[in-house]
Amino acid sequence: MTARLNGLMPLALGAAICAAAPAHAQEAASVPVRDVVLFSSGVGYFQRSGQITGAASINLPFRAEQVNDILKSLVLFDPAGNVRPVTYTTKDPVGRQLRGAGLAVNQSISMGALLRQFQGARVRLETGAQAVEGRILSVSTKGLPVKDGGVVQVDVVNILTDEGLQAIPLEQVSRVKLLDERLDRELRQSLELLATGLDDQRRNVELHFTGAGAREVRAGYLLEMPVWKTSYRLVLDKAQKPYLQGWAIVENTTDEDWKDVRLSLVSGRPVSFLQDLYQPLYVPRPVVQAQVIGSPLPQTYGEAVETDEAQIARIPRITGAAPTTAMRGPAGPPGPAGAPADAMTRSRGGFGGGFGGTAGGEAADFAKEAFGRRRDMAMSAEMLAKSVASLAQGTERGDLFEYAIQQPVTLAKQKAAMVPIVTTAVDGQRVSIYDPASDAKHALNAIRLKNTTGLHLSGGPVTIYRDGVYAGDSQITNLQPDEDRLLSYAVDLDLVVDHDQPRFRQETLSVSAKSGVLILTRKQHQERLYTLRNKSDEAKTVLVQQAQEADFKLVEPAQPAEKTAEHYRFSVTVPAKQTAKLKVLVERPLRETVALLDADINVLVSHAQNAQVSEKLRGALKQLVERRRKVTELEAQRAALEGELKTIDAEQARIRQNMAQLDRNSPLYQQYVKKLTEQETRIEKLREEIVRLREAEADAQKELRAFVDTLTAE
Repeated sequence: MTARLNGLMPLALGAAICAAAPAHAQEAASVPVRDVVLFSSGVGYFQRSGQITGAASINLPFRAEQVNDILKSLVLFDPAGNVRPVTYTTKDPVGRQLRGAGLAVNQSISMGALLRQFQGARVRLETGAQAVEGRILSVSTKGLPVKDGGVVQVDVVNILTDEGLQAIPLEQVSRVKLLDERLDRELRQSLELLATGLDDQRRNVELHFTGAGAREVRAGYLLEMPVWKTSYRLVLDKAQKPYLQGWAIVENTTDEDWKDVRLSLVSGRPVSFLQDLYQPLYVPRPVVQAQVIGSPLPQTYGEAVETDEAQIARIPRITGAAPTTAMRGPAGPPGPAGAPADAMTRSRGGFGGGFGGTAGGEAADFAKEAFGRRRDMAMSAEMLAKSVASLAQGTERGDLFEYAIQQPVTLAKQKAAMVPIVTTAVDGQRVSIYDPASDAKHALNAIRLKNTTGLHLSGGPVTIYRDGVYAGDSQITNLQPDEDRLLSYAVDLDLVVDHDQPRFRQETLSVSAKSGVLILTRKQHQERLYTLRNKSDEAKTVLVQQAQEADFKLVEPAQPAEKTAEHYRFSVTVPAKQTAKLKVLVERPLRETVALLDADINVLVSHAQNAQVSEKLRGALKQLVERRRKVTELEAQRAALEGELKTIDAEQARIRQNMAQLDRNSPLYQQYVKKLTEQETRIEKLREEIVRLREAEADAQKELRAFVDTLTAE
């Protein structure tokens, strides 16, 4: 791609248009598309080239929506150095252009409304055999009676002739000619402008070259194009290395056939955008009233981060010779558990006795024939290697990667094609993947595919064939050379997996106190147990995937096989017909703080009895508990006395209410007086005791705060 861009010169429009010999016009076919480079970012680079002689103009038609890309990216090359300015039809709105001509012409305008715009112009009106010349004075309306008694309005042209004024109904006029050449020309130009707006889909861009002699000129530009896509076929065979075949899907959505073009496919995401350069832009200007000085208007100036290579290396790789085109034709599919073909044929022949009374020999013949067809249908790496060869050569282009198709490509417009770009054996390891977050009951068959192609593999779907038959589909993301990726494609029915729910336990590491706060440091453990039973006759390597949880650190196993940004992966080998277990232990620190003044006293008692707490801190906590209890006892005593005082107050109110209804000399009245006197004496004592308790409580609270504030112990 880079070589094709060498020598391209950006078009410079700074020079003035100089006088030159008239250029002969050529169509786009004279400079056909020779090179197409499609990017995975959704654009395509097109390069045209062709021979011209002398001065020439080349007309390139584009869709209206493509012009912005042309104006942004067009580059031209002329070895004679005589590139002239590029011209194209402006996108100025037709209505704005018509206003420049001083005419209002639209789809609904009538003849009368049009002639009103030519007031004072000299015209010739033809009415049958008569012609009248003069100047238009006005166009008025007149009511004419009709048969049903109604009135219809008609336009009447009032014209000043040499003989005087005449009123001519427009319905009688068969032809109107403007005798003023300037007005006639402006009307025709207005109609031409309207015609340019009829086709909004096509725009012409004209390239202009001057100079002498025959030479080749080139033009390159970018256009929006569909993203080219990739799909893969991966063949897994026990006797062969994995075989990868990749296809690129290319679509020609342009309006031009590609004939024998040099096609390149570039993987990468260069920054690309659209900018409206085609639409003329006008700066809005303020309307300034006469004799008014105003302020100026405001302006606006605007993508496995860690791998244990030793563990991964222990996973058996799929070995065997890489398939080549020199290999023999495809072998038939193996029988169950590696049974030889004749044994499989005999086994199938045994089925015949159950179908319509077919004789055993006939059934065996039928089975052999069916098995032969099955061999023909089996998908193998040898078949792919013999049938399809890659047409692409991969090359790094800076941060991008290019697949250069090695044969000319012909693709009609609005057609698509599949082009083979990868056909080679790769490295791989068969594994099973178990992720309880994805499927709690089943593991998946998978392959760890390593990109040993030397090419950058773009992401896309992968159809996987295993032991000659379709095994499942997978998806691959972009894969750089020598990177590997896990591809799962089917449920592994030979693997039974069970896992326990996470079990949690906590361990207290330390307890300390400082500045009135009790600080507890703990460690929380989370344990998961996986049980894997292999029902097959072959050992299995299982990758158990477990999500990483915030703040938790892996303890057991000491090292995962792989670590991604979000998961651990642990490699477990499960022998044939046996069971294996995996315990995963993670832990995280926990820190708890307890305000000693406000903590529940039972919590403090519990910590004071904890053997993991230092002797000094246990003694301090016991003192704290005693001080807290003392304060609590004083609070309880005061509250009891205050409660008694309230009871007496209520009783006295009742007694006084009853005394108001009695004679002062009555015995009951005297009894009430005696009781009130006794209660008053008790009230005085209660109040004195409450004051004393409050002072003692305040002193105890003060001592407690001072003790807590100065309490520091590990």
